[in-house]
Amino acid sequence: PPGFREVILIESGVGTDQHGQDLTKACVRACKDAISFNSVPSLERLVPGGAGNALLRLQLAVPFDSSADGLPTPPAIDMAEVQACFAYGKLLPVEILQGGARFESMCSVPSLGDSAEDSSWVYAIACVTVGY
Repeated sequence: PPGFREVILIESGVGTDQHGQDLTKACVRACKDAISFNSVPSLERLVPGGAGNALLRLQLAVPFDSSADGLPTPPAIDMAEVQACFAYGKLLPVEILQGGARFESMCSVPSLGDSAEDSSWVYAIACVTVGY
């Protein structure tokens, strides 16, 4: 990827929010899924200057909203919550891609955040690249 001299690992993950249609929650869950099952004990030695200097590329595929003119628009996502998933490194600007999924759950539960108009189940996909 642009800006990387070396790539050390690439991981992907999936996250959902079944009730409430909160794409920030789905993105956080996707990021945690991507990074939770790997360990790079030598990262401190592999990255010049240590793990704090690692570059993190984050790509998030999420279902886009429709604007008034019918064009797809990226949804609102709380990037501070997403960035908090990463304990080290320098997170590059997050790339939001049209993708993910929105499925009809056929089960609206207002006490869990669903609205009467929207009982969909949202999915986000994260791809995390670590390098320097």
